[in-house]
Amino acid sequence: MSFSPTPRSTLRRKVLVGFGIVSAMIVGIGTISISSTRSFITTADFVTETHEVIETQERLLRDVMAMESSRRGFLVTGEEKSLRGYENSQEEIIQSFNWLRVHAASAAQREYLRNLLELLNQSFALQQEEIELRRTAGADAATTLFKQSRTEAITRKIRSTIVEAEGQQRELLAQRSDKNGYIGRATTFTVIAGGALTVGALVTATIMILRDLGARRRAEEALAQEHNLLSSIINALPNSVYVKDVKGRYILDNNAHREYLALEDIHSIEGKTVYDYFDPAVAARFDADDRQVVATGQPILHREEPALRIDDSERETWLETNKVPLLDTDGKIVGLVGISSDITERKEAEEQLKRFAGQLERSNAELQNFASVASHDLQEPLRKIQAFGDRLSAKCSAQLGEQGRDYLARMQNAAQRMQVLIQDLLKLSRVTSRAQPFERCDLNVIVKEVLSDLEVIIEQSGARIEVTGLPVIDADPLQMRQLFQNLIANAIKFQKPGEAPEISISGRVFLVQEHLIPGAAPGERVCQIHIVDDGIGFDEKFAEQIFVVFQRLHSREEYEGTGIGLAVCRKITDRHGGLIVAKSAVGQGASFIITLPVQQPENPVHE
Repeated sequence: MSFSPTPRSTLRRKVLVGFGIVSAMIVGIGTISISSTRSFITTADFVTETHEVIETQERLLRDVMAMESSRRGFLVTGEEKSLRGYENSQEEIIQSFNWLRVHAASAAQREYLRNLLELLNQSFALQQEEIELRRTAGADAATTLFKQSRTEAITRKIRSTIVEAEGQQRELLAQRSDKNGYIGRATTFTVIAGGALTVGALVTATIMILRDLGARRRAEEALAQEHNLLSSIINALPNSVYVKDVKGRYILDNNAHREYLALEDIHSIEGKTVYDYFDPAVAARFDADDRQVVATGQPILHREEPALRIDDSERETWLETNKVPLLDTDGKIVGLVGISSDITERKEAEEQLKRFAGQLERSNAELQNFASVASHDLQEPLRKIQAFGDRLSAKCSAQLGEQGRDYLARMQNAAQRMQVLIQDLLKLSRVTSRAQPFERCDLNVIVKEVLSDLEVIIEQSGARIEVTGLPVIDADPLQMRQLFQNLIANAIKFQKPGEAPEISISGRVFLVQEHLIPGAAPGERVCQIHIVDDGIGFDEKFAEQIFVVFQRLHSREEYEGTGIGLAVCRKITDRHGGLIVAKSAVGQGASFIITLPVQQPENPVHE
């Protein structure tokens, strides 16, 4: 007798089989779903990383352009504040490049980064060279280098290199997106076969959306921070800063510009033009300048122009204006950036200085005429006093008696001293009134001629004079001769009784590191001349007094002279943009140190 299963056992068996099959299907679907999900997540991570690489490259390119824009701003204004954006952008570029280098996975990417690093280093070096030139040589030299610079070409290479790499990333992104699509289709099919895969796909999609939303939120926050930083920077500038589009409409400006236009609303200027704020004639002039900059791409630099203030039509305001073209990442002109500085006070000071200079010139001319006329007029009665004194002494000496002859001698000595004083005053006034143009002077030759002129008193005093190392400089040869003659004659005159003078004259040339004398800026060559004697010396508290007219430290009975010689020396060094100082101690000799510029300006102004 055969055995046949009952319906209950068959149902149970079917349930078990069915459960087993369903379980197997669920396990299979789960396995497929898990595998698909893992593949999906891995590919999504690749896609996300590719997006980040592209975003980093775009950010690096923006920072390159921002750095160049800041550098241009510094070349235009010369203000160190303009370099903050340059330095910040440079730091951002370095950070972005380091991130790309860390995430470079292939040999091609590493080769691309090596090429990019070389271009970035070249760009940094060239831009730093332009900045240093602007600091040391001024705006004109920096503008010339800017026009000839290879920075723009290197920037274009950087942009093309990044764009090419970005294209490769986008191709990779497309491939990974295609693979992601295939996985998505397989996952969709699996989800259709079972509800578990649908839930998994939904969760995955939700995660991806949340990731995208998070990345977008971070990008918006970074953009807002950059905008706030830019606004803070330009609003902190004391100069008026504004940006216009190619049609001359304002895009943005800073607080100083709004204050100049008497505006309170930060957004009220957007879309307006100069015709909305200035008189038609003034506005037309400003608009013509804007159109010229946009049409030619040539900046307007350091233009000084009058402009009426919006809030006070009666007061004329002077502005120094700079306008440079605004370029996009492709080098296309999309507007202009203007910077205006209020130089009204400076112009007023210049006008006042011109008036003072004119008054001073007239006063000097009148003073020179007075000194010349007075000196000549004074010499005529002195000559008569001396002439009649000589006649009186020759013809009436016996009748005058001893006391009368003494009075007559004193009168003649006084007249003689007065004549010497007048002649010395004329020498002092002629330092400026009869000055000669500067020319190349060999000081060795000049000192040799002076020593030849002083040959008699040198022999009489037994003086020994040593001359070494005197340079060739730009100077008035006659005044240099007078300078050395006065100082050498003094060194011989003010000697210890019974001793032969020993005088040393030496010179050296060096680069001055600070503003040592008026005629030489730091970095220029100056010469320093030392005239040292072993004479009686003087108390150093009188080191300035001896250069004052008629100031004497000794009586006429001890040492002859009027006290004008050293005053003439100082006036000569002042005219040459130099300096003369004295150092001494009583009984230990004196040292006169003369510092002069080696080279005078190409077109010196002679007083």
